This record gives sequence, structure tokens and C-alpha cells, in this order.
Amino acid sequence: MTWFVPLDIGITVGLIFSFAVVAFGLSFRLLNFPDLTVEGSIPLGASVFAILLKSGAPFPLAVLAALLAGGLAGALTAIIHVRFRLNKFLAGIIVIAISYSLCLRIMGASNIGLLQLTSIFDPVQGFERAVSEYFQLGKILLLSLLLLLCVGVLFFGLSTLKGIRLRTAGSNPEFARSLGINVPTNIIIGLALTNALAAFSGVLLATYQGFTDVNMGAGTLLLALAALTIGERLLSERRLSFPSFVLAAAVIGSLVYQVVVAYAVRFGLASTDLKLVTAVLVLIVVAFRVSQDGELLSETPK
Repeated sequence: MTWFVPLDIGITVGLIFSFAVVAFGLSFRLLNFPDLTVEGSIPLGASVFAILLKSGAPFPLAVLAALLAGGLAGALTAIIHVRFRLNKFLAGIIVIAISYSLCLRIMGASNIGLLQLTSIFDPVQGFERAVSEYFQLGKILLLSLLLLLCVGVLFFGLSTLKGIRLRTAGSNPEFARSLGINVPTNIIIGLALTNALAAFSGVLLATYQGFTDVNMGAGTLLLALAALTIGERLLSERRLSFPSFVLAAAVIGSLVYQVVVAYAVRFGLASTDLKLVTAVLVLIVVAFRVSQDGELLSETPK
């Protein structure tokens, strides 16, 4: 039975981080904006959520405030880039630094415990105890439902006229301008939405682990890159529209990556070596992709 525990943990954590990986994939692939801000949006959203929840605010209000905080972080990155012509990477780095300080200011400490407070998983606790004492089936089902709703809304939104304008502004700014599309506004809106999604990952992670920490977003970029790389390697773009390909690759890649990590730790991999192993895994997958199709991950698929 213990051999299935890493699978259980990997799927649960993979579903939690799927929102952040989807956020990174959308900004990177559809908006052509390698957004580093997700690493700051996760702890920022979690810290806003935690402090409001501890202050007695209703759970939905705390979640909405967290999404707003993440959205503002993404919008700030876009504004710095489009208004001040600053490099995309530098704009993201600046906002990550701002987010780190804001988290410390908001929480007044480096971490906050949430174990005795309302959790999004409270409705499924009884179901989990009744079904199995070993597996987190209730959490997995709830997270899967939330993820399906989110992916469905995103797919529908990206298929609308406004969604197409948003994608055009990111992938081909010159063509978008010729059509009268306001490129800066669309980039700001796009990054605000993706970082709100990343902040939701922070909320779920804080609720799941029972505390919020200022460093909980560290390594998310490498995780998202690894997951997206794996997902794109496993799926065939030819059978899917490009938006659905990106969404599916992000979700599947996140799940596979976290399951592999969980089993790697189960077999004795030190947690201190995870980032090193992840970096090597990304390099191997990218090298394999180059040898197969001559494409680099940094190039947007056509």
C-alpha cells in the first residue's frame, strides 16, 4: 500500500501546481511573454489569503483578494514592460522582489499557520475518512473539478473574439496593431489573468500544507518549465488546436512531473537535490526534442 502513497501525493500536488503551470504556459506560449512573475504571485496570493482568513474574513472573500493581488502583480510586470520599455525578464524580476517584500509586510512574519482555520478541503474530509485512510481521494476529486472548470473557462475565453485578440497581441504584435488591436492593454490584461491563476495555486498550496511561507514560490519557474516541457513532449500538437495543446500540456506535464518527483523522493532522492535533478531533466528533454525535431523550447510552436 505504501507504494501507492507517492502516486497519491504526486497527483494531489500536481493538481495544485497545475494552475501555476497553466498560467506560465499561457503567458509563455500564447502571449509570447516568458513571465517570471508567477514565482512572486504564488506567495503573494497565499499571504493575502492567509492574513485575511486569520483576521476573520469569509473564505470566498479571502480567495478573491488573493486572486486580485496576483492579478495586480502580473499587471505591474506588464506595465513596467510596455510603458517603460524594460526587458520582460527584468520586469518580472523587479516585481518578484516587490512581491517578496510585500509578503513580509502583509504577514508581519515569514510564515503563518492555517491548520485551525477554514479550508477549501473541509467539505471532502468526511468523504475521505469514509473511503480510505491512506488516499486523498476527496482532495483529488475536488481539485480535478476546479481544474476542469478553470481549463474549460480558459478554453472558451480564448476561443472568443476577445481571446483571439489577446492571443494575436501576444504572438504577432505588428499584425495586431494593423488590425487596430491595443497591444499594451491586451498584454496587461493577459498577465493579470495568468498571475491571478498562479495566485490561486498559492491559495490551494497554503490550504493543503496548512501554512503560508514567504519562500513558498521559490523554484516554481523551474517546476513550470519542466512540467510544460514534459507535457509538450508527451502530447501531439497536430491533433489539438494550439490553445488546447498548451492547456493540456501544462496539466499533464504538472501531474507527471510531481508523480515522478514523489517516487524519486520515495526511492531516496534528497529533497535538497530536487532542483538539480529538475534542471537536468529539463536539459535532457530539450536535448531530445532538438534531436527529434530541431526545435528549441524557447521557440513558439507554429
